[in-house]
Amino acid sequence: MNKIHRFRIELSARECREFYQGLFTTIQVRTEGGLSLRLSAQHVRHFMTVGGVSGIFELQIDENNKFISLHKISN
Repeated sequence: MNKIHRFRIELSARECREFYQGLFTTIQVRTEGGLSLRLSAQHVRHFMTVGGVSGIFELQIDENNKFISLHKISN
């Protein structure tokens, strides 16, 4: 059965530049339920803007904790 985790991401423009420079490859977040998750920054890349990344997201994973999808649900 698939699981959905909701969390906020706040990345500054500088942090997004550091991602593009290869300084980090993962992002650690804390879900609304208090669970600490680490996900590939590649999954967040689609949401990066000149100003960074900001918003509430939902991550869907399968029963083996493999990535299915990431959706921005609000700012």
